Amino acid sequence: MERLENQGHKGLSGPTKWLKERFDRIRQVPGFLLPRYFGLAIQTAYTTAVERATTQFTSEINQGTEFLKGLSLVSLQMTGFMKSTSLWPNKEVACMAAGLPHFSYDYMRCWGRDIFISIRGLYLATGRYEDAKEHILAFGSVLKHGMIPNLLDSGRKPRYNARDSIWFYLQIKRRFLPYDDTWFDYDDERAYSRESTIGEIVQEALERHALGFGFREANAGPGLDTQMKYEGFWVEVKTDWETGFVKGGSQWNCGTWMDKMGESEKAGNKGYPGTPRDGSAVEIIGLLYSTLKWVSQLKAQGIYKWDSVKTSDGQVITFNEWADTIKKNFERCYYIPKNPDDDKNHVVNLACVNRRGIYKDLFGGGKEYEDYQLRPNFAIAMVVAPDLFDPDHALGAIEIADEALRGPTGMATLDPIDRNYRPYYHNSEDSDDFATSKGRNYHQGPEWVWPTGYFLRAMLKFDLQRKKTKEEKLETLLQINLRMDGCRKALYENPWAGLAELTNKHGEFCYDSSPTQAWSASCLIDLYHDAASIDLSK
Repeated sequence: MERLENQGHKGLSGPTKWLKERFDRIRQVPGFLLPRYFGLAIQTAYTTAVERATTQFTSEINQGTEFLKGLSLVSLQMTGFMKSTSLWPNKEVACMAAGLPHFSYDYMRCWGRDIFISIRGLYLATGRYEDAKEHILAFGSVLKHGMIPNLLDSGRKPRYNARDSIWFYLQIKRRFLPYDDTWFDYDDERAYSRESTIGEIVQEALERHALGFGFREANAGPGLDTQMKYEGFWVEVKTDWETGFVKGGSQWNCGTWMDKMGESEKAGNKGYPGTPRDGSAVEIIGLLYSTLKWVSQLKAQGIYKWDSVKTSDGQVITFNEWADTIKKNFERCYYIPKNPDDDKNHVVNLACVNRRGIYKDLFGGGKEYEDYQLRPNFAIAMVVAPDLFDPDHALGAIEIADEALRGPTGMATLDPIDRNYRPYYHNSEDSDDFATSKGRNYHQGPEWVWPTGYFLRAMLKFDLQRKKTKEEKLETLLQINLRMDGCRKALYENPWAGLAELTNKHGEFCYDSSPTQAWSASCLIDLYHDAASIDLSK
């Protein structure tokens, strides 16, 4: 602590002095009492630090449960100053780690997707607005191709290969913009030479996706990614104006959060993504629709000066028209009817149907059967864009996922009845099994914790729509609360004082998981925030 204080962290002077005084006294006690007094001093310091930290959070956190306070403390463990990285190339600021210890250092620390899924829970709900602002500005400053980086790397060598990150980013506000799509180093005079308004950043992202774009990643090759094949470095996104859906990716890359690339030469899966999820990922369509509705509302309020985008053929499409096109096609394209007699009203290939009464994970993917897989991503779309869904269909899909996917803490990333289901993740395994070697099944069954927050928020949202009385609404809250028992137990028993990245089947411990992950905690804080806004009197 003295070393950190000498490095400029003057806020540690008080605790450093307090500990030094006690340790000086403890050295004087008999040897057999040293462990007891040392433990007493450390426990007192820890308890006081926790109590002090929680008083700095919002009143909602202070007045909340011990579980909510514990989740909120993850915002402290995930945020810190690093010599190896920052949010800016020439300025050292505190930045968020995706998880500890695996995603905490150098270019692997700041992931765009993870940060903007986590900001609402870890920063906004806890009152850490300046930290949120710093991250929003930093990622906005390196917007390119209408995308934010997947990996920021202090803005020195940002990597643009995530198709979903920009849409999570656009759920947040206030940004800056650097230049155009020309690649140049962070110390080039053109870098950080332009400023832009919030609206211009939002419009840039929407316009680029409306026009469509394709590019080969800068610095593509083994120096950027030792596992990816040549074809995987090509990033392409466009909009299908028949449906309004943004689509992109290929079978050679993995541009959503399910981003595991095959690595095993022995098994022959090197360069073959475990979950490419090319086409139109269901959560991206929900996030896109949510953004379009938001900017349409801002335009109507006179806050946003644009009302449309242009397509690649010069056609002008208003935001309302784009959103309406998505809504008109969403149920038709994504829902797999419970009753086969209703297939005529939907896009259904009987040869690919594995389960009915659910929402497809993708539309228009490179392998059609992958479209029809049950995964937890539909819940993200339900939370951000509930009016895309038929309420009865939504409840039915939630009930199926509650039974088929929900584990003690996490959500299975693939339906257990799917032929590709492999629920045990061992990244160190290097066997001849194409499906699992070197952890290629990272998102093919293991139970990830962060989707649990979105799933329970979707359950809360749609179940409450059918509840009328206070007693009925309380029953919904009780059911949601019961489904968090596993997470409460995990948080209290975890020596890392957080929630893990993932578990194996039925909550079994996964040795290759990060023991604490930013979005695992943040998404449950989001759930608390949603529940706190419910008016039981209506």
